Amino acid sequence: MARIDINYIQKFINRQNFDIRVSRNGRFTDQKCIPDVLCAVAESVLAYIDGDNTKVFTKNDIWHSDYSNALITESFSKPNVETDSATSEYDKFFAQPLKLFASANILIETKQGGVNFYTIKEQEILEFIAQREKNALDFLYVYLNKVMTDTGCMYLFDEFFTLQEKDSFNRLCEGLDYLYHTYTPVTGQYEPSRIYNKIINIFAFKKRKLGSVRGRISKYPITIDELRYNRINWRDVDKSKGMSRQEFAEQNENTISNNKGYYERAVTKAKEFVHSIEKYSEVHPYPAYVATEAHHIFMKSEFPLIADCAENIIALTGTEHYSYAHPNRNTQRTDPNYQMVCLLSKLDSIERNFQNGGNDYSLADFVMVLNIGLKTDQFNEQMGFVGIKANLLQYLRPNKSSF
Repeated sequence: MARIDINYIQKFINRQNFDIRVSRNGRFTDQKCIPDVLCAVAESVLAYIDGDNTKVFTKNDIWHSDYSNALITESFSKPNVETDSATSEYDKFFAQPLKLFASANILIETKQGGVNFYTIKEQEILEFIAQREKNALDFLYVYLNKVMTDTGCMYLFDEFFTLQEKDSFNRLCEGLDYLYHTYTPVTGQYEPSRIYNKIINIFAFKKRKLGSVRGRISKYPITIDELRYNRINWRDVDKSKGMSRQEFAEQNENTISNNKGYYERAVTKAKEFVHSIEKYSEVHPYPAYVATEAHHIFMKSEFPLIADCAENIIALTGTEHYSYAHPNRNTQRTDPNYQMVCLLSKLDSIERNFQNGGNDYSLADFVMVLNIGLKTDQFNEQMGFVGIKANLLQYLRPNKSSF
């Protein structure tokens, strides 16, 4: 079977009808159904079934597994899953994503004696979501867009994202309140807004628009941090508009240190993601050059801000990695000319992926990598692939050889 991508997800979602007015399903999404939580719960489910997609499980099976406990404590810096004071929080953390997966027909849900039992229906899609936070975000955007479209609500979102002012925001919220109170069992006065504010912000982030903060229209476009589970965004937190991201990174090293578990998990997932796409060297993309290494083009130790970006990671052979990228196997330094070879090759990979109908990489993120890694602000998406490549060539050092 071909590798699952967002185009496959879109086709899968489009085949279904998610009209809430028909299903009366008020738990098609919920407060904890945000990208990093969905990613983590999908990962925990796959670890629990351990390759047996016929295995039946409950929320508690996933919640109390050793894998989930390690993931919660090490990556999210949260208390042990068995902590009594956190019981209510963890119940939602695991139960709500499982309900969403069942609503999207990724899991099969059956109820016995008041307990929900699950089996996997679409393992490849669950693996896609578990692969990285961006995949979970892309899935949520496609899925929630279809739910709102099928339910006849998208005109309210379209109006708000066009006008971006208080009245259209209030009309959107009033319409969603009416939807929940009229067609679902969710009847509490404040409960609907706790759910649909997450929907608004997922759409807002993808569209780079204003969204919802504390029940009011936000002052600024929604950042990824607004969608995360109590997670500091080390790329933007407390950064003044006049400060470059590189300057911010140099002045705020403790930001990443204090979130080391989550950061290391994000870096590992980015490397695994690149390996899943690129089977051959990206410098020599042929079967004779099997990729065994995932190399940071701009070193993780020097540029932690972009260490978890797939666009800063390139698949190489062992020889390319240890002889050319890191001369004499010295992983504390990189060859500047071979670094440029890697950047040009990565740009080719991104373009090739795009031309083949993929959505695995982001040109915007590659531009961010370039501007931070090269300590400049001259690159932007509007240059396109050809323009970016032409501007990159000026960074070559003609008097040195990488080989």
